[in-house]
Parts: sequence; C-alpha cells; structure tokens
Amino acid sequence: MEKTQNKFISALKALGSTALGFGKAQVILFGVNFLVITIGMLVVGLGWWSPLIAVGVSLLDLLPVIGSGVVFVPWAIIALIAKNTHMAVAVGATYIAMVVLRMILDPIITGKSVGLPPLITLLASVGGLILFGGAGMILGPVIAAVANVLFRVFFKRKTQDANTVDAEAANEPIEKKTE
Repeated sequence: MEKTQNKFISALKALGSTALGFGKAQVILFGVNFLVITIGMLVVGLGWWSPLIAVGVSLLDLLPVIGSGVVFVPWAIIALIAKNTHMAVAVGATYIAMVVLRMILDPIITGKSVGLPPLITLLASVGGLILFGGAGMILGPVIAAVANVLFRVFFKRKTQDANTVDAEAANEPIEKKTE
C-alpha cells in the first residue's frame, strides 16, 4: 500500500516537472516566433508596429487549432489583391519561415524539456496530428510525455533494480579476481 502511494506521489511530481518543461518549451518557441515575426514585419516596413504584431500572432500560434496562418494567409492574399507584391511576399516568407522553423525546433525543444528524444516527440506530433487534427500537434507530445513519466515511475524502477542487482553480481567476480 505504501509503495503504491510513493509511486503515485512520484508520478505526480514527475508529471508536474514534465508540465513545467512543456511550459518552458512553449515559452522558448514563443520567443523564436516573436523574433521571426518581428524581423519579417520590419522587412515589410511596419516599424514600431512590428513587435506588437509579433506578440499578437505569437499568442495566436500558441493555440493549437488557430495558429498564425489565420493572420498571415489572408494578409498575404489581400496584399496580392491590392497589388502590393512586396508586402505579400514578405508576409508569406515570414509565415513560411516561422512554420518551417517551428516544425524543426518544436520536437527538439519540447523533447528536451519534457525528457523525450526528439524523434519520439516528432512521431508523437505527427501521430497526434493524424489522430486529433491540429490540436494533436500539441496533444501527441503531451500524451507521449505522460506515458513516458508513468512508464518510468511504475515500470522502469523494477528494471533498474534488477539491472543494479545484475551489475553488482557482475562486478563481484571482477573484484575478487583483482584482489
């Protein structure tokens, strides 16, 4: 009974640190988006409006289903219709740069922050996207991180204890030989 309570408390602590890691990853990605958007908007020539637009669009990008495309795609289309090709190209390039950078950095940063290998995080993102749509890009890695924590707390310790015993048993003959 006491072991179960200890495991449950360990699981809650690990899930808490995983949630903090996930939050940290989102803050880092927010900062990357902010920088890319600010630079893109400065290229467009929006001056001091650039950081304000970057904050607004970066906040929208934190929402899994909405994202920054809600702002940039119509903006680029309207700029093309208005025959402002410089703005359309700059806004489109900013959006593409942001999406590509996010696709590359998201699995790496999120994976490191929640304790998952980047490949597993990428696969979880893609699997989440397939299963749950846009929200699955966030949900997939969260589910993978929770599963990882629960596996480590409830199942991995038994394996580690067995490995420790095996390692100690393996070291005994070596130590006896060197004595």
